[in-house]
Amino acid sequence: MKDCQVSEKPSAALMYHRIGSPLVRSIVRGQYVTSGLLRSQMGKLRSQRYRCMPLSEVISYGFKANCIAVTFDDGYAAVWRHAYPILAEMGISATVYVVAGSVGGTNEWDERLGDRTEPVLSANEIRELAAAGWEIGSHTMTHAHLPTLSDSELKAELEDSRKALEDIIGGPVTGFSYPYGECDERVKEAVAQTGYSYAAGTNWGALTPSVDRFLIPRTNVRWNNLPPLLMRKICRLR
Repeated sequence: MKDCQVSEKPSAALMYHRIGSPLVRSIVRGQYVTSGLLRSQMGKLRSQRYRCMPLSEVISYGFKANCIAVTFDDGYAAVWRHAYPILAEMGISATVYVVAGSVGGTNEWDERLGDRTEPVLSANEIRELAAAGWEIGSHTMTHAHLPTLSDSELKAELEDSRKALEDIIGGPVTGFSYPYGECDERVKEAVAQTGYSYAAGTNWGALTPSVDRFLIPRTNVRWNNLPPLLMRKICRLR
């Protein structure tokens, strides 16, 4: 497969979850991306002259071509332990969307489904990432299924998580990611009214100036996405 030609390079948001070796006891083994694979993916993107950055920066640049937003959902501690050192070495910062009610705890939303326990970022780790130029975004308080909530429950998930994370980093939190990628018009409107400037989904597509700021598409990155496959996925975005 040939790499994208310079004039054909679409901008994209990559969506990662867990960084580390796939664990047999996990029910979502495909979400694990090893440190070595992450390093090779970022190296390939840089060799293709992509600029890798937080999603908020891609938005601030007007979704210009040849930009890659690197995002991590859920806020697993492995992002700080494994991804952060690799990206820092390469001069790359990213976005991490944190389940605010689980900071310093574990992935209770996964555990309820029978998945293995994984630690979530601590407040100090979140502060370190923010100080290093990472964007800290909200992924709600409890990783809730937002369309199923009442208006008051929805408001609490959005407002409380934002305030909790702002208290940790001492600055604004303007980015949001929908748990499970679930949203409807009521949820999108509530996110906007809460004061977030954008929301990331799990829908497929390139980053262009015409995208819905409250349903920004992302490309899911899985355990087997070797650099050539990842490039193929990006080049096919339109």
